[in-house]
Amino acid sequence: MTIVRALGTAAAAAVLSVLSAGQAPAQSLLSTSGLGTPLEPVDARARALGGLAVGLPDAQMSLVNPAAAMGLPAAGLTVTFQADEVSGTAGDQAQDYTTARFPVVQAAFPIGTRFVASLGYAGVLDQNWAVEHRDSILVTGQQLDVLDRFRSSGGVARLRGGVGYRLLPRLDVGAALDVYTGALRDTVYRVFTEGGIQPSITGTTYEWRGLGLSAGARWRGSAFSLSAAVAAGGSLTAEAQDSGVVSKDYSLPVQVDVGGSARIAQQALVAVSARWQGWGAADEDVSGGARDATQLTAGIEYEALRFLGRPVPLRIGARYAELPFRYEGATDFVNERTGTAGIGVVFGGGAASLDLSGERGMRGGGAALLDESFWRVSLSLSLLGR
Repeated sequence: MTIVRALGTAAAAAVLSVLSAGQAPAQSLLSTSGLGTPLEPVDARARALGGLAVGLPDAQMSLVNPAAAMGLPAAGLTVTFQADEVSGTAGDQAQDYTTARFPVVQAAFPIGTRFVASLGYAGVLDQNWAVEHRDSILVTGQQLDVLDRFRSSGGVARLRGGVGYRLLPRLDVGAALDVYTGALRDTVYRVFTEGGIQPSITGTTYEWRGLGLSAGARWRGSAFSLSAAVAAGGSLTAEAQDSGVVSKDYSLPVQVDVGGSARIAQQALVAVSARWQGWGAADEDVSGGARDATQLTAGIEYEALRFLGRPVPLRIGARYAELPFRYEGATDFVNERTGTAGIGVVFGGGAASLDLSGERGMRGGGAALLDESFWRVSLSLSLLGR
């Protein structure tokens, strides 16, 4: 019953985090361009391995590959907490800020020995940002100084329901339905710094709607494991909630993930993955333009260390990613380079695990007109109800 109560407590915390996620401050100055900053739906273990999306051999709850949960011995829940500290400059904008969010919440439910069902939540696009611009305007023949503040609050998330199936003793397959949701509030504040004129506020609210499909597979050998997942594109609609404002449609990308792992020693695992996203389909839909983007990750997990009789795996990794949106006014797109590390602890004979990761990353440079550096810490708690 202790595990059951813990599952309930973690689930309640997860729901509260989802309800409050839209109020988080900006994750990056890139949130001001395109459709925002893309978010990765992976836990702390995957982040410590460079942000590995697919490719691990053991059963795990995944919001990328719906086949990955096949083989879990009992119903489980995983919750990930993430905090960032970012320093960035873009044009005349410079910001130092921190964020805190719960980017991944997922539960899985084995059904017999050949099926598993999963339900999860993940952030997709962060659209929280705020900038200021000083100007002057002519009012009744007098030139007055004004301060314009532009603020965007919200983002896109998705709810995923999936099922996995053991097709062959070493081959698992899966499929999932994604329901995109969220809200966005664009607000403009004009403050008159002189003349005694009251400030003005205008704003527009949108609600995000969309559907998507995904499928995945995982093959497990004695020393090697291969995985692949594909998410179908579609349309993401921003439904205007204010009269006189036109709703907008954006093309969602086709996404392909492939990855694999190899056990190079009894207690050492090497894993790599690659991702391609067809964001170029939205090039004409978004400000600044969009491009097809690729991502490469690699990591090593070493499992020989123990603490108080429990295994403590050590992990290191690296990631190179092309980001899909260009900072407005730039002639080049933004790339990201990240180094990662982390540890994990297993409790209760595998009934619970705690994973911690740290990341140091750089974005932009040169013609991208954006320079950012960040530290990121992720913490994941996984529980099995047995």
